[in-house]
Amino acid sequence: MKLSAIAETLHGTLHGSDVEIDRVGALDVECAGAIMYIEGKKALAGVLAKKPAAVVIPRNFAADAIECPYIEVDDPKLAFIALLGIFGPKPKRSAGVQPGAHVDPAAAIGANATVMAGAAVMAGARVGDGSVIYPNCVVETDASIGANTVLYSGVVVRERCVIGADCILHSGVVIGADGYGFYEKDGKIIKIPQIGNVVIGDRVEIGANTCIDRATVGSTTVGNDTKFDNLVHIAHNCVIGERCYIVAQVGMSGTVTVGDKVIIAGQVGLADHISIASGAVIMGQSGIYNDVKKAEILFGTPARPVREQHRITSALGFLPELLKRVKKIEQDIEEMKK
Repeated sequence: MKLSAIAETLHGTLHGSDVEIDRVGALDVECAGAIMYIEGKKALAGVLAKKPAAVVIPRNFAADAIECPYIEVDDPKLAFIALLGIFGPKPKRSAGVQPGAHVDPAAAIGANATVMAGAAVMAGARVGDGSVIYPNCVVETDASIGANTVLYSGVVVRERCVIGADCILHSGVVIGADGYGFYEKDGKIIKIPQIGNVVIGDRVEIGANTCIDRATVGSTTVGNDTKFDNLVHIAHNCVIGERCYIVAQVGMSGTVTVGDKVIIAGQVGLADHISIASGAVIMGQSGIYNDVKKAEILFGTPARPVREQHRITSALGFLPELLKRVKKIEQDIEEMKK
């Protein structure tokens, strides 16, 4: 693609030759023929050392050291995202129910939707316009998939669960497995029926092998624009707000309420029946046992405000020496008593 056409697509300003670009460059390989982006001066030397054919830079960036053609844009990172879309591989698929797919006659498949070989769509299920169901997915009875949503291979959407529009569910996701509920009586373990469902909003992305359990009664819910990493578990009856970021290996116990724009970093564990205020940030490997009542950054187990936790962590390094000093003082006191 000519650099002038790329500049037009990015709403940028081209400086230098109108060279041909064949890919997006990466920092770990030589980049002849590729285009790269620079967000700030710290990245300049590393990018130019890869000898790219062209670079994308912020407007009003000091470009004196740049010898190759370049495009000035308002937001280089946003431009880089657009470049990945331009040069990324395009999926090859045709709309419709493909041979080898099972679609129950009582299911509804929207216009321009694709159901690939090996997928199963059960009675009463609905697949929205333009959605794509990859091989070996199962959309169970009376489940609903919104428009332009993609289910990659191996996704299971259980009965009566609802997925919104423009969502992406990566391989191995299970929506609507039974919540973890048991009652012990007279030496017997009795399973508590899980008769609710899961309701997921629009533009939600769910990483591979993430599981969101159905509610015991009512719905486990996820708000619009929330993004899950791989290997996350959301238990029954949780309520998660909009624009949250939930990172790998988070484990959320039942009936947790999470506000909007919350960030929960990797390997965080949340106890049941607590609430997290909108705007809160939970740092990695923290344990949350009580309500988080305001938008603050928490860290540790049990989690505390991050500065307080860092002071505690720093103080722990002095503990062995402190114990020696205390023991010496105790010995001195005993000697004085003799």
